[in-house]
Amino acid sequence: MTTAASPAPVTLARRLPRLSPRRAWLVGLIAVALAAGILTTWEVAQASRSDYYAAIAVSMSRSWSNFFFGALDPAGTVTLDKIPGSFWIPALFVRVFGFSTWAVVLPNALAAVGATVLTALTARRIAGTTAGLVAGAIVATTPILVAVSRSNQPESFFVLGLAAAAWASLHAVRRASPGWLVAAGLFIAVAFQTYMLEAWALWPALAAAWLCTRQRWWRKLWTLAVAGIVSAAASVWWIAIVSLIPASDRPYIGSTLTNSPWEMVFGYNGLGRFGATADSDAYRSFTPPFSGEPSVVRLFNEQLAGQIAWLLPAAALAIVVLWVLRARRSVTVFLAVWLVTFAAMFSIVDGMHQFYTAALAGPIALSVGIAFAWARRRRARWAQIALVATAAASALAIALVYGGFSIPVALAQVVVAAVVIALIARERGRRSRRGVIAVLAAIALVLTPLSWSIVTIAHPSSLNPVAGGVSDFGGGLGGGRSGGGPGAGFGADGRDAGMDAGASGGMAAPPAGMSPPAGAFGGARDDGGSGAAGFGGGLGGSSVDQDVLAYLTGHAGDDRYLAATFGAQEAAGYILASDGGSFLPIGGFDGGDDVPTLARFEQLVADGDLTYVLMSQQGGPGRTSSEGTSAEEIRAWVQANCAVPSDSPSTSMYACTG
Repeated sequence: MTTAASPAPVTLARRLPRLSPRRAWLVGLIAVALAAGILTTWEVAQASRSDYYAAIAVSMSRSWSNFFFGALDPAGTVTLDKIPGSFWIPALFVRVFGFSTWAVVLPNALAAVGATVLTALTARRIAGTTAGLVAGAIVATTPILVAVSRSNQPESFFVLGLAAAAWASLHAVRRASPGWLVAAGLFIAVAFQTYMLEAWALWPALAAAWLCTRQRWWRKLWTLAVAGIVSAAASVWWIAIVSLIPASDRPYIGSTLTNSPWEMVFGYNGLGRFGATADSDAYRSFTPPFSGEPSVVRLFNEQLAGQIAWLLPAAALAIVVLWVLRARRSVTVFLAVWLVTFAAMFSIVDGMHQFYTAALAGPIALSVGIAFAWARRRRARWAQIALVATAAASALAIALVYGGFSIPVALAQVVVAAVVIALIARERGRRSRRGVIAVLAAIALVLTPLSWSIVTIAHPSSLNPVAGGVSDFGGGLGGGRSGGGPGAGFGADGRDAGMDAGASGGMAAPPAGMSPPAGAFGGARDDGGSGAAGFGGGLGGSSVDQDVLAYLTGHAGDDRYLAATFGAQEAAGYILASDGGSFLPIGGFDGGDDVPTLARFEQLVADGDLTYVLMSQQGGPGRTSSEGTSAEEIRAWVQANCAVPSDSPSTSMYACTG
């Protein structure tokens, strides 16, 4: 006698609505984009801005000439020390919406969101939905990218440019398409407009991958040469145009000895960053001292590990996984060479800001996301388990060194990783578990970096944005940290005392050997300018004396300049506080540019274009005096030929008459 079979129990998985693959992708992509948007735009109006870069956006918004050249001051006297590509969008925001902190920071935040989405789309094209969502989640939660995107430092647009170049590059090598190869070269040229020579570091990866495509060798070499020439021409168009315009008809090119855009790009921002020829007569050098000494393990040192190293071991393993599991060779080679080239570049450059390494977010995310998805497609459990376990182990190791909140979060990541590993080990192809495993795996990869990114929202920095609440001067462990680890050492307002010096008028201790001028560094707030006297302006703004500003606006008359300052740092604060008033930054960015010359300065005074000079500033970041420059000659001339007005609100303000 048989009995009717009892009905199968209704499981939770059966009760949940089952999304189609396309709908699941759209839901996941929206979730990743929202996460990136929240991390980068939350309380963006209270973000910490650099007054130096904010003043540039204001100056560029005042005229189309300033917009094209990247003028530092509204009168168009001198340019910033870079190609102005990263500032064109912020300048348009200021032109349309008026100046505010959010107007100069939000474009960078949106660029980071765009890079997240574009990376997710690229990974999905290569290896499916899981690859896209994991890669997107990694970019969205890369701590140093979140930190720099919440400032107006010019890095986020470069990361977006790299993401676009990678999208086109992988199209090109998968399809062996010359058209897409040229497109990839053009996107590299777009990235060049934002961060110059660093963008060309993507070319070795693209060239190596292209040579792995299945075509005749003569065709591969010919199309590669054409794409390279087009990319180079599209990269240097701004430099070429500016160099052909007579110097008398354009601003002085900042941070150069010869007033040449070629020198600015290939000297100061190229060879000059390696510091080996710092005393050369050919170009100037500037190496920010924030990331420790060059070495093969630099990316894992105290200043950088918590910013970018969380998934570096997993990314290296991902390349091995892709090679062993026979993923498309051209894709594997592209990712491997991109990762190695950028990691090597950041390891050997003489000095840099931590946020330069945000450019590694793309190759790390694509490598890990594609490798994990490819391993799932090939049902290679060992590879899936190895990637998740490596990420968790790296997070725990880094967290144990930093201490603070990182340890419990890393332990939670290890627990999630253990659950994922158990599910993968017992997986039998059940469709109901695939989505669960993918989501948990993403969490197991990014949980600790995500916590660092979240903490960053409450600890902004304009000078040297870093994540996790560590100090911006020297950063990280044992050297620039405020106390017992990330999140420790905060003041009563919840901010790290070393992170937002401008909010309190203080300044973190600078690294050894660096002696910045008083007031040159600090944070910024959205109060219509640099605020009252004593309010720091962050890389480009010293204290603004409101009495002096009121005096200048009331007495300058028809002068071309309200006043002159020594270096751009003080000028930036006054430009913002005066709503775009024109201040002459003698010596440019750090007081070392030969602009104006003493003869030109005397002519400005004689013609009635300039009357007042503020003598309080001594230079710029990393410079303690203007010895041997035009600024020194002008300072001596002012002291000898000008005088403090009897009704002056400050003894450091001089009046010069023709």
